[in-house]
Amino acid sequence: MKIQKFKFLMPVIAIIFAFTASAFTTPDHTNVDDDFAMITGYTANTIPGQPCQSVNVDCSVGGDELCTVNGQQVFRLLNGTSCIIQLKRTN
Repeated sequence: MKIQKFKFLMPVIAIIFAFTASAFTTPDHTNVDDDFAMITGYTANTIPGQPCQSVNVDCSVGGDELCTVNGQQVFRLLNGTSCIIQLKRTN
């Protein structure tokens, strides 16, 4: 009788251990601060009617001064179609 309980409990304990271990090893993405993360910004294309050009910038939606790259203002895409949301830098 003891052997049957042992054979039943071992897989159950292994499954519980696996779930418990995975709960502590899963990365927590809720603490990522978007204000200090590199994001993809977009600059207006010099050719009218062409899509915006992507650039990697250290900017956010909130900040003190406008975000620029090579003298061009950097925007965030709106609905994946137009770049009109201004990005800013914090001093």
